[in-house]
Amino acid sequence: MEGVKARPLVAMSLVFFCCCMNVILLEKMVKESPDCTVLVTLSGYVFIIFQGIVWHPEYLTRNKIPVQNYLIIAALFFSTNLCNNMALSFDVDMPTMVIIRSGSLVANMIVSIIAFRRHYPPSKFISVVTVTIGVLMSTIATARIKAQDETSPDITRWLIGMLMLLYGLFGSATTGVFQEKLFATFGKHPGEALFYSNLLGLVGFLPKYQSIADSMFEFSNSPTSILGVPSLWVYCLLNIAMQNVCLHSVYFLLSEWTSLAVTLVTTIRKFLSLVLSVVLFGNVFTLQHWMAAFLVFLGTAIYSELLKIPGVQ
Repeated sequence: MEGVKARPLVAMSLVFFCCCMNVILLEKMVKESPDCTVLVTLSGYVFIIFQGIVWHPEYLTRNKIPVQNYLIIAALFFSTNLCNNMALSFDVDMPTMVIIRSGSLVANMIVSIIAFRRHYPPSKFISVVTVTIGVLMSTIATARIKAQDETSPDITRWLIGMLMLLYGLFGSATTGVFQEKLFATFGKHPGEALFYSNLLGLVGFLPKYQSIADSMFEFSNSPTSILGVPSLWVYCLLNIAMQNVCLHSVYFLLSEWTSLAVTLVTTIRKFLSLVLSVVLFGNVFTLQHWMAAFLVFLGTAIYSELLKIPGVQ
């Protein structure tokens, strides 16, 4: 019985360790190979497809949802994943990425209002305003640093990266809406949906073949690790493994704990990722950035009802 009770605690520990390591390894790869994000994204796709074929070969022969219904989701899934990762190649630092992507709950709410005409209590709109102010503060603070730093790359490139992040934020929420409608029609089949979102999305990498080939060459010629394998390939494989364990641990916690408790865990994890990125990689993070991060996490807490505003529903 004690072992059963300990399993959620083990899963929570894995969320903290593996999810944070996933972020650290990704930033490490981008620092050493700035244009590797397309290859890293493709590697994750290949792993999910391989896993699906090995463990669930029925996805290819007896799929529950007609394949053509996955086309829009696959296109959205591909573009959002690629934009989220490629933003790092456009001079967007990891702390900024963590802050903006922490607004995912708010993005989901906005898209749900537009797509489903859903109504939300005042506290949710307060959280939207709080997160929006935090994101704007962080963006303005970073823009000022870029403008004042003569050694920094062109600020236009950074702005493109920021637009990629914002597209990724709302694109991910839109993907969720399409998936919700699909499941309402055909039933819930998340494993199959994930498999086909990756399989159908492979075609999107074809225009990027040269970038992928260049990154593979750069990875293969990186310094050799203690395992006798080029270090960047080791980081890439570990990144995929950590991401996989992280996702499975979160899904396990959702089956054991309330969504409120899991939201608290993932919010703390994001904050730890932010702190580790600042400490380990020396990213510039001013007082204004910390205030912005506080507002984003506060807004997330209000939205998730981790914090309640007196007199406001």
